[in-house]
Amino acid sequence: MSNLKRMLLAALFVPAASGAAEFAFVTTTDYETGSSAVIRFDGSWTTQIDAASIHSDAISRWHAGLVYVVNRENGDNIQILDPAAGFSTLRQFSTGNGTNPQDIAFVDEAKAYITLYDANHLLIMNTVTGAQLGTIDLSAFADGDGLCENSRLRVVDDHLFVTIQRVDRNYWWGPVGDSYVAVVDCETDSLVDADPSTPGIQAIRLQGANPYSDILYDEASERLFVSCVGWWAVNDGGVEIVNPATLASEGFLLTEAAAGGDIFDFDLSGGGKGYAVVANSSFFTELVSFDRASGMKIATIYAPGAWVINDIGIAPSGELFLADQTVLDPGIRIYDTSDDSEITEGPVDTGLPPYHICFSVPGVTDSEVPAFAGIGAIFPNPFNPSTTIEYSVASAGRVRLEIYDAAGRKIRTLIDGPHGPGNYRASWDGANDWGSPSGSGVYFLRFSSEDAASSGKLVLLR
Repeated sequence: MSNLKRMLLAALFVPAASGAAEFAFVTTTDYETGSSAVIRFDGSWTTQIDAASIHSDAISRWHAGLVYVVNRENGDNIQILDPAAGFSTLRQFSTGNGTNPQDIAFVDEAKAYITLYDANHLLIMNTVTGAQLGTIDLSAFADGDGLCENSRLRVVDDHLFVTIQRVDRNYWWGPVGDSYVAVVDCETDSLVDADPSTPGIQAIRLQGANPYSDILYDEASERLFVSCVGWWAVNDGGVEIVNPATLASEGFLLTEAAAGGDIFDFDLSGGGKGYAVVANSSFFTELVSFDRASGMKIATIYAPGAWVINDIGIAPSGELFLADQTVLDPGIRIYDTSDDSEITEGPVDTGLPPYHICFSVPGVTDSEVPAFAGIGAIFPNPFNPSTTIEYSVASAGRVRLEIYDAAGRKIRTLIDGPHGPGNYRASWDGANDWGSPSGSGVYFLRFSSEDAASSGKLVLLR
């Protein structure tokens, strides 16, 4: 793609609020200094390096138009960034010295839960005022070192799901007995009993141990997924399935034996495929694909020959992002999930090496997928000096939006890049691809995607 086209896409692509991704926020670190980078979803992968200064050990979450940075060990705070104000820090609240927060999940605009790795309770916080609204005691799940190691969070409907690792800090951080997913009623802020037949308040007992990854929720199957690494360098875990309705484990989607090593991270794409970050027998991290139906590995997509892959995530627009900390060439690698080819020519520069990725909007659910693909409203029309074009995409893939004159000559490419399902907007200022203004007259708009094509008419009045 030419530099001119990249500039045009960056200037013209305006996602609608109904489901289009705007950017990926990447926490970056050299493990002494922390920073962040922003990669724009405009077809050009335009990157803003050093978007905000953060802690050297941090992950981030997106909620209601803001980026929430969890500054972890020795940071011990939640830092809230406002993208509309250049990612400046809007608010910053302590979670308590030495608490080592790990994750944050939201109930509404003000109430959030925070896991504290070095404490035996969940913190409930008002993220508007910073007030601590209360705690939820998890000490019943502690192992012999005195801590339960509560780690990752996911809210589904009115329940919060919390991974309880139970690892021995005094013995190589190996798992101690069973690991769990604790369940919290978000209305009462109390633990839910996952097994009423057993005395006491029980959590969901996992078949694997040491749940390590984020908790993923798949709306199509209505299941939770989490990767359990078990003992390091032993094929004793995998990506485990949890039913949030029955509050029970349903076994493994992908085992470590099938994947070829410890599974540190994973994500699920359409078409029955998934991706995982696997540490092989040489302790080198690799990106692999797997079949969700059979639970078998499909292929090794990227094997850098070192322990350098920290995080992966599938963007709402369908691409797979990979955080690559390769010493001489770190950055975000982006893959087309339709054929697993790398879209960018090498990693996208993030300044410091990338650590964790989050996206500015959640993935599109089945209920949000447009009923049709093609051109929607065009307003104003006739127009002068510019018009807005609404269009919809039904399935992930490349989308083109082009303008032709009355003689059938293409004069402007408005959009040419990957999209996920959703509703979008673009604008045209009446200029051609070379920046010259077009004259008054009738112009034709052509939309094409992986599975649809449509056209429309524009009238420019000078």
